Amino acid sequence: GLDSGLARPLAPRGSHVRAGMLTIDASVHGSSGSLVRFIPPVLFLSLPIWVCAFSSWPGPPLALALAVVAVLPRLLWQPSQPAEGARFLVASALYQNFVYPCFFGSPILLAVACWLRPLVWLPLTALWLLFARVLSRPDLRSGMPWEDFAKHDWGIVALRRFLRLRLHVSEELRSRPASQPVVIGIHPHGIASDYRVAYDGLLYDALPGRPVFTLAASVLFALPLVRELCLWTRCIDASKRVASAALRRGLSLAVIPGGEAEQMLTRTGVEEVLLARRAGFVKLALSRGAALVPCYAFGTVDLYSVSGSQHGANSQGLLWTLHKRLGVALPRYSGSCGFLPKRGRCDLVFGAPIEAQCATPGEPSESEVAAAHATYIAALKALFEEHKGRLGYGDRELRVA
Repeated sequence: GLDSGLARPLAPRGSHVRAGMLTIDASVHGSSGSLVRFIPPVLFLSLPIWVCAFSSWPGPPLALALAVVAVLPRLLWQPSQPAEGARFLVASALYQNFVYPCFFGSPILLAVACWLRPLVWLPLTALWLLFARVLSRPDLRSGMPWEDFAKHDWGIVALRRFLRLRLHVSEELRSRPASQPVVIGIHPHGIASDYRVAYDGLLYDALPGRPVFTLAASVLFALPLVRELCLWTRCIDASKRVASAALRRGLSLAVIPGGEAEQMLTRTGVEEVLLARRAGFVKLALSRGAALVPCYAFGTVDLYSVSGSQHGANSQGLLWTLHKRLGVALPRYSGSCGFLPKRGRCDLVFGAPIEAQCATPGEPSESEVAAAHATYIAALKALFEEHKGRLGYGDRELRVA
């Protein structure tokens, strides 16, 4: 739209602008779509129920119990209602503790199904593997985004409301032409980066016309259910080749530079990012002429409790070895109820684009990467200092490790 003669996106309905930052609040965005629209994802994402239903005893009773757990949260709370009170909290707890084990435990679930009913589930599993790992690889190209799902799926809307998620986007970023790609670095990762799946539906309104895809670990696209959730919420493989090709096609990227190491080292209430030696995303942006955008996720390190003994187990010994050697992050932590995080507020603040230059376009030198990396770290620190007070974190300091 046009505003005062300047070409810039109009503020979405339900948002507001303050001090040059557009704020989009999850409490006024996203409602359940029509039932017909979501029949396909519901049928697919109910795979655990189907597995139990077509297995031997106690499969059918277990399938019925899982179906009740899947449906009950939707009966307890509707997106048209305030995200407060006992009904909302019970609905969120039931849903999160149903989804996490079923999604990330899907390989175990399929293995059990193949053992119980091999004639049924071995061919189905083989067909899925052939399709997802050979015939259809959108994770290696431009993804498989589903805007309606990212905006209106009940589980995603409930998570956004539970986190009280807000996006604060700088006017400089919103005014940048969508055809000019950016690489957005999001810090910190936190225990579970809960904001990742939640923010995608809001980004359609926060950055209209700009296709933003999040780089995700390759292993996620090998897990049934998790693969589809990632693809529908605009994730692609985090390999250098895929990321570079995406920027070349004009796509913008979001990356969490701290990765699994930052996840394992998360401490409650400690604002620390692993960034001092992580410049790969900076070099990627320079090599494709993309601007760098720092983003800080306030509140992320407060969503789970990590005791001293849990942090010790996460940062050394078996769990740390699993992370270093296999890339599997299994941190110990405590939420408010099982996999449900503590109730707080999560604010993602997107800074202004940093236009890093190199003498030879597309071929940054080591010194140019180092200079751009230092500029980015300084911009991230400045972003944190500028906004920590008004968001309730005035007593904290950001440490770059």
